[in-house]
Amino acid sequence: MTTRLFTIEGASLDFDASVPCILSTFTGFILSKDFRALCEEGLIQIKANVAEHGKIAWITDLTKSEIFNDDDVKWVSEYWNPNAHENGILYYALVLPQSTFTAINLEEYMEAHKQSKDPLVINLFPDVEAAVEWCKAMLER
Repeated sequence: MTTRLFTIEGASLDFDASVPCILSTFTGFILSKDFRALCEEGLIQIKANVAEHGKIAWITDLTKSEIFNDDDVKWVSEYWNPNAHENGILYYALVLPQSTFTAINLEEYMEAHKQSKDPLVINLFPDVEAAVEWCKAMLER
């Protein structure tokens, strides 16, 4: 069962209890302030859902997303990732974007993650279904 947690122009957060995971979905262009508001709300939802469900994962569906601000990509890598991990996210699945520009953002993000000491386990997937299956398998370990 999926429950809508938060909506902002260009994106939403849902909770899927069957995994369990938070799913962030981007549906087009999102302003920097809205992107960060969604991410901050995500941190609040991580705390609440970890308290209720124990281990949870995070999936970001970038399929329909548009280019992200470079400062936001850096902010996620340096601020959001460590906070998400500290609050209980161990596994993070990213669904590949259709946009070439967003794919470049994703490459930069993954490179920054590799250079960091962040223990968050991140994997890339062609679709949400594959991401869900991976998250379920990781959480069952």
